[in-house]
Amino acid sequence: MISSSRSFLSTVSPGFLRCQRQLSNSSRAKLQPKSPSKVFRNLAVGGTLTGLSVYGLDQYYDKVISRSFRAVRALLWVAYQYSSNASSYDSMHDLHDIAAEELLKMIEANKGLYIKLGQAIANQGTLFPIEYQRRFNRLYDNAPVDKWQDIDTLLKKNFGSDYETDMFHSIEHTPIASASIAQVHRAVLKVHNESNGTVENVDVAVKVQHPYVENQINVDLLVYRLITKVYERVFDIPMAFFSSYVSSQLEKETDFVNEQRNTEKLEFLLETDTSKSKYLQKVRVPKVYTSTRQVLIGEWIDGVSLSDKDKLIDQGFDLSLLMTQYLQSLAKQIFEYGFVHSDPHPGNLIARFNDKNVQELVILDHGLYVDLPMKFRNEYSRLFESIFQFNRSGIKEIADSWGIGNVEVFATLVQLRPIKMDGDSPDGNSKQDINDLLHDFLNDKSKFPLELIFISRTMRMMQNLNQTYGSPVNRISILTKESVSALLKDSKSRKDWFIQTLKFLPVRFAFFLNDLAFWFIRLRQVLLGDRYGGKKIGLEDYLETYMKNTAKSVGIEWVDESEV
Repeated sequence: MISSSRSFLSTVSPGFLRCQRQLSNSSRAKLQPKSPSKVFRNLAVGGTLTGLSVYGLDQYYDKVISRSFRAVRALLWVAYQYSSNASSYDSMHDLHDIAAEELLKMIEANKGLYIKLGQAIANQGTLFPIEYQRRFNRLYDNAPVDKWQDIDTLLKKNFGSDYETDMFHSIEHTPIASASIAQVHRAVLKVHNESNGTVENVDVAVKVQHPYVENQINVDLLVYRLITKVYERVFDIPMAFFSSYVSSQLEKETDFVNEQRNTEKLEFLLETDTSKSKYLQKVRVPKVYTSTRQVLIGEWIDGVSLSDKDKLIDQGFDLSLLMTQYLQSLAKQIFEYGFVHSDPHPGNLIARFNDKNVQELVILDHGLYVDLPMKFRNEYSRLFESIFQFNRSGIKEIADSWGIGNVEVFATLVQLRPIKMDGDSPDGNSKQDINDLLHDFLNDKSKFPLELIFISRTMRMMQNLNQTYGSPVNRISILTKESVSALLKDSKSRKDWFIQTLKFLPVRFAFFLNDLAFWFIRLRQVLLGDRYGGKKIGLEDYLETYMKNTAKSVGIEWVDESEV
């Protein structure tokens, strides 16, 4: 038996035996546990490689991972403090103070779209505690500025490596302005005249998107949509239903080809306006020469920003005329054109005297527009007319069709003036939780016209600027007159137009009384030396004081711009 075994083994190849020994040794090795030092070493190496990979990916995609983590951490921390930890603070003001500072730090660190969203909070500040209002207004002054090296790389990507000599006679490497999405460089563009073969040097503004925005925008908007859903659950406030609409509008704003289309469309609408308004004829839109998704090259127009009231006064501009041009152009967009500039803050407006020394208003930055369907325009026009006449049934009809429950709050938010349908004054017993107020306001979210979000933002900017200038014009009257004019234009026949005209005779009489009251307040204001609003006794100041008291009665802390 032994001899036969030896005979068998003698026939087995040496290679097989070596392989068998290796497998046997390998099996024994697997049964032996690794030493702790080796496990730690492998974990350390794996963790380091993973960390480096995530870091490299984060850097390559302009820090979308770290920015998203920072945003989610800050926003969830704030949600936790309000929902589960508020009792640990001495007062709600202390909580507001710490939470606002935490959010502001996150926004300033993340930059880009976060600054845009923070500015939206600053603009709608009255719905937020004073601690938020005071901090978030700083975001208008802290826009990021990119190095020329990064801007140069982006311009080469869009126009080729020789763009600086092929396209431009010169371009300034230091930006003259910067905002949340882009910065602007002054340049001299070579414009080729194909008819005679000449080249003309034209002063232009080169709007260049911050290089990181392209990679960050989709992730930022995703975080925004997710967080609104979380906040809706935590605070029981209706928020998520409008986040997709807001996201789509903000995404369009980052496409400068779309901005060129918006610019050219508004220019066409103003030029072809049939009203022949002397005010609209002096409203300008800069010409756009070319654009890509990330760069827009437009006409350079010298002027004074409407944010610099003192400089406007010193250089002899008529603030009353400026406000009339501003309000009428936006009223036309809202009630007639159905195409509305949704970021008309003073920094996007300049005043100038043209070659004939005639004062003009120039509208800049046409990235964010809202299209208004005909049905909405008609309803919004009728709403203004009904509010002006204190027609409760007319207001309620539209409010019901838009899923809105609280008629008085609705009317007040639309015209930004106090509306009391029943004549009662607010008292302490009317105070209620802000959550209940919002739920009462929004009865049916499915009916709510999302366009109203941006229209309300535009309305607030108009009210703010008129108040800043000392209420030189009757804002409510100008807007309501345009709404009535739009309704008359929509009349389908001469008979219908005649009926509508008779119907609006009482409204026109109300205009007369309203204007009379305005001029009485304005005359008193000027006689008391407050022509430009320093003493805050203009019409907008009176309206805001009343609205502030009304807001406080329902738990909203309304703060004057001067207090922020």
